[in-house]
Amino acid sequence: MQDITQLEVGMNTKIGTDQVKEPEVGMEYVRALDTNTWLLFTEDPAEDRTVVVRIDRIEGDVCHCTVTRKLS
Repeated sequence: MQDITQLEVGMNTKIGTDQVKEPEVGMEYVRALDTNTWLLFTEDPAEDRTVVVRIDRIEGDVCHCTVTRKLS
């Protein structure tokens, strides 16, 4: 996983399946700076949430993702 502060919209990244609760291909997940846990993205604004990714595929224990939004 890359440093989330360096990610930009359109970039590809990877997330361990252990970091995502019930990972699902095609769904978007968001993460705060102070945690390694990715949560299902909702439109509710939160200042500590920075990057939204969409899971493109899951291979073993890795989710391959594309950054879809940068919130701050």
